[in-house]
Amino acid sequence: MEWDDLLKKHLGEFGRFQRFTSLLAILVGPTTGLTLVAMTFLAATPEHHCRVFGNTSSVGHRYSTEGYNLSIPLENIGGTWKYSSCLMYKNSNGTATSRNETTACSHGWEYDRTIYQSTIVTEYDLVCWRSWLRGLGQSTFMAGVSVGGIFFGITSDRFGRRPTTVFCLILHLALSTGASLASDYVSFIVLRALDGAAANGAFYTAFVLALEVVGPSKRNAVGMTVSLSFGTGFFVLTLLAYFLRAWRNLQLVQALIMYPLLCYWWVLPESPRWLISKQRVTAATDVLQRAARVNNVTIPDEVSDLLLKSAESNENANKFTIIDLVRTPGMRKITLTMCLVWMFIAGVYFGLIVGTSDLAGDPYVNFAIGTVLEIGLAILGWAAMERWGRKPVIAGSALMAGIGCLVSAASIGLPTVSRNFALMGRAVIGITYNCLIAYTPEVFPTVVRSMGIGVSTASSRIGCISAPFVTLLGDVWLPLPMVTFGVAACAGGLAVFLLQETLRVPLPETIEDVENLGRKSQRDDDDDNSVSYTNPWPKRDPFRHVKRVVVCYQTARDGGYFNSILVP
Repeated sequence: MEWDDLLKKHLGEFGRFQRFTSLLAILVGPTTGLTLVAMTFLAATPEHHCRVFGNTSSVGHRYSTEGYNLSIPLENIGGTWKYSSCLMYKNSNGTATSRNETTACSHGWEYDRTIYQSTIVTEYDLVCWRSWLRGLGQSTFMAGVSVGGIFFGITSDRFGRRPTTVFCLILHLALSTGASLASDYVSFIVLRALDGAAANGAFYTAFVLALEVVGPSKRNAVGMTVSLSFGTGFFVLTLLAYFLRAWRNLQLVQALIMYPLLCYWWVLPESPRWLISKQRVTAATDVLQRAARVNNVTIPDEVSDLLLKSAESNENANKFTIIDLVRTPGMRKITLTMCLVWMFIAGVYFGLIVGTSDLAGDPYVNFAIGTVLEIGLAILGWAAMERWGRKPVIAGSALMAGIGCLVSAASIGLPTVSRNFALMGRAVIGITYNCLIAYTPEVFPTVVRSMGIGVSTASSRIGCISAPFVTLLGDVWLPLPMVTFGVAACAGGLAVFLLQETLRVPLPETIEDVENLGRKSQRDDDDDNSVSYTNPWPKRDPFRHVKRVVVCYQTARDGGYFNSILVP
């Protein structure tokens, strides 16, 4: 007996047990989303200039232009003359012989603390020639997320969804708290990288668990709700960052809100679908009986025997490794394409989010507007996926986001227009990202699903690691970062068309299901062709070619090409 059949016949596709389990997975999303984009405010770069001895702006939190004309040179940035952030006159007294001679900041920097009381940038002076260290911190974090996706994906498929989720939550709490107490920048980025691995593992393992307990008709709704919960973490981050302007306080509070999730040790169930795939029939039966009690239904005793037979038919379930993701043609196509799509889309998504603080206007307002647009459009994307399928929505939104980024780059001389198109690209790429989260588990079979998601999301971190350094390309040519993001979004959208549509298609259980799906599609195409070839037979003497028609049908059914035998 297949799991989907059991749901439809006995347990129900979305009873109270499934709703409760899905809710537990949904609650993991906000804390994970908050953690993954927290560097938007933790590493924000305020206005700054060289510290000059004797300048009155060095007192307290004052940031004044008083005396700048004697100390700081002007630079043409994007067509606007501004005081330099990284240069000062050699002689701060501004004598005529030294006014044209500049040097790098030799006494440190002063920062505008109107918006941010403190960030890791202001605490460790990650500006000017040290600005690459800021990008290194974000890239290191994404590298940790990448490793966590692979490691905890393998752990989840080997040891179970429940223990992996609980372990990741505990690890996430400890590491996030430790990052708020870090005494130096190296310790901070190391703890943040490990924290990213734990947060990513907790989110996607809980996500897979939620998808595996619900029926096909509710799968997309649950998947999109879990992915949208990821976006609600952005709202939480906006509120916390607005009221907590010091980065250590922000980091600590985002750790403390994790404490209620420690109850998952007692309340989170294991995935019956995973237990069945691992031939742990007794444990699967116990979970099913618990689910039956919660759903107020009765599961017949013979279901256990049917589950045992299903498990015995999958005797190699415990032998799957990451190599199986590319061993067969169908799996290889899915895995490589998903890795490519995730690399482009996630790189653009996180690059635009983190870059929100650098756009014109209030950074908190910009971030909130982007979040509202993303969630609202993602809900529309959810409805569109149910109507037209996964591929058109994901590919179409990626292409729209790419166009928005390219238009933003083209209008860089008009700050307001460029900002609006950048926010549009950031919101629309959110549709792509959230829909991609829901789509990815549907193309991988149960026996390697977590590994497949882990590898896909791990490859996405190549784009995420590169994103902070893409923003530095603006020093070469101001529109270049948005041009890069626009091209990457379009490339990711086009690659989606190489994947299989999964609308109203049951989740594949084994690798054979994936391979047979491809052959079934080919056979269906051949059957369709057989109709087009047999229809034109002449109407006179209708029994003349009966034998040849039968032969044609037989050949088409076996998946071969039959038009070669249509001879006079």
